[in-house]
Formats: sequence, C-alpha cells, structure tokens
Amino acid sequence: MRRLALIAGGCGGIGESIARLLSDEYDLALSYGSDHDRAASVCSAIESAQLSCRVRAFPGYLRSYADAANLFKKVIEEFGCAPGILVNSFGGICDGLFVSSEFGSHERLLAEHLIAPMALCHVAIRDMYRNRFGRIVNVSSISARFAKRGQSSYAAAKSGIEGFTHTLALEVAHRGVTANVVAPGLIETAIATPVIERLKQNGDLKHVIPAGAIGSPDDVGSLVKFLCSDQARYVTGAVFTVDGGRSLGDPRS
Repeated sequence: MRRLALIAGGCGGIGESIARLLSDEYDLALSYGSDHDRAASVCSAIESAQLSCRVRAFPGYLRSYADAANLFKKVIEEFGCAPGILVNSFGGICDGLFVSSEFGSHERLLAEHLIAPMALCHVAIRDMYRNRFGRIVNVSSISARFAKRGQSSYAAAKSGIEGFTHTLALEVAHRGVTANVVAPGLIETAIATPVIERLKQNGDLKHVIPAGAIGSPDDVGSLVKFLCSDQARYVTGAVFTVDGGRSLGDPRS
C-alpha cells in the first residue's frame, strides 16, 4: 500500500520537484495558494508520468492554525487516511529594511514561514506518533544563518523553524518519526529570478557561489526524497544545507 505524502507548497518551484520525485512511491496531497492553472498542470504531469499515483491539489493560503487544520481535514476526507509524510515548502518573500518597513509585513511573513508550518506539524504528528512512523521535512533557507539585508523577519522565521524541528525530532524519535530541515541557497525558481538575473548581469555568480552555478529544484527535491524514505530512519534533527557552498564564505578570499 502506498503511503500518503502531504506537500504544503507542492505546486511551487521546489515543491513541484519534491512532488514529482516522491510520486513513484507515494500518493500526493499538494497544497497551493491560488494559481489554479499551475496546480492543474502539476497534477496532470505527475498523473501522466506515474499512473499508479493518486494526486490531488488543495487551494488556500496557509497562515494560521485554522488554515492548517482545515487543509488536514480535507486531505483525510479525500484520501481516507492521514499522511505519513509531511513536507513544508511554502511561503513568499517580502524583503525590506527593518527600519523602514511596516511591522504588519513581518507578522504576515512569520505566520507563513513559522506559525503555519508548526501548525501543520501539530495536526499531523499525532497520527504519526500513534502509527509509529512519520517523516517531516521543513524547508528552511540559508538565510537562517547567513545574514542578508532586508530579510530580518524571513531570517527570524527560518531560524525559528530550525529550532522547532530540532526539538520536535527529540520528542518523537522514539516512535519512529523523524523531523529534518533542508536549507536551500539560491535555487532556479520564479521567486529567485530577480536575484539570479542581477548576479548574472554583474558577473558575480562565481564570486558568491563557490560551485559557480545556480542550484536546480531537483538538487533540493532529491535530498527531501531520501529524508522521506525508509533508508533515512536513523537521520533526524538535522539541518542539510543545499547552496553550492554559498554560506561557507567568499570564494575569493
């Protein structure tokens, strides 16, 4: 019997890659914001490639516990079971210097990147705990530990999700449930396009990324797939950086 994976943000750049790579082993519940055409396209592509995979998309932004609980309820109603795999890979970015920003923007970002992922873990963890199996992967960012101007609240949220995941992993490891973090750097997605284009135009790519290249969503997705597998049963509470060495320092020094 195929297990069920809930991928919050499963129709976005990194989330879509994760969904596609997991589809050969798991049925998929994919949450997304409001881009219905993209969600339909993602589901259609996966179903065409993996005929045995049941995949359903669930619209709605995730910013509160109520949002998370509502999504979880709909997933169970659709599939008849609770997910044994949870991947949190969603949330936008709203950069701006802290001194000149409105605080409401920080509250919204913290809700998306910290409160909602924690809420999804809360509604999912009890079934995992009872079933003695679960895989949780929270997608963070190198911004949690690699400071960049204009990302104070984003860094706070991602630092928070990493600390949360460490503690959650400690609390549930004895029940066969793992919780890990994947922290990407610059990945070829729509949300990163402005930064990527600026680096390419200025010839700065090799100056800021030791590997000399932008990462692909599959660089992240393949790691997430492993962390969701039975082979990763002894891996928990870890943070895996996927950034081509960007957070290691300046390759020119």
